Amino acid sequence: MKNWLTIAFLCIVSFSLAGNEKPASTKEIILEETNQSPQYLYKILSLRNWQATQSRKNIQLSAKDDSFIHCSAQDQLERIIEKYWADAAQLVVLKIDSNKLEGRLVFETNPGGTTKYYHLYDGFIPFHSIVESKIIYQKLNERLIDQSLNQVKVNN
Repeated sequence: MKNWLTIAFLCIVSFSLAGNEKPASTKEIILEETNQSPQYLYKILSLRNWQATQSRKNIQLSAKDDSFIHCSAQDQLERIIEKYWADAAQLVVLKIDSNKLEGRLVFETNPGGTTKYYHLYDGFIPFHSIVESKIIYQKLNERLIDQSLNQVKVNN
């Protein structure tokens, strides 16, 4: 990828200099490179939605994912669970291969917020994009994570 960016930058500079135009800034090229999503994103579901997903091609989502599908980076999971899932006795955390998502993935803040999250617009999470799933049991604000990893069998 870096080699491609170097070649693209050299071509832009060459064409710009040939036409006596200003060369494109390196900052613009670097921004394109950093706009990539991480290899894995995470989605939190209710246990009920996860169970309903088992017989489907796509993940069964809640009504909260109506306008877009809420996803997060790994370092955001604990905060999201504490803020939005504190009252849930059980929940499921899915580790998803972001390259297999269907739709338009945008890294942005929620309305009125300051923290950026990944939102999937006009799309869905295919079952075959799941890399791992973990069921989390919560009791009186103490979390007990089921240490056994539920492997997902998919046909690619």
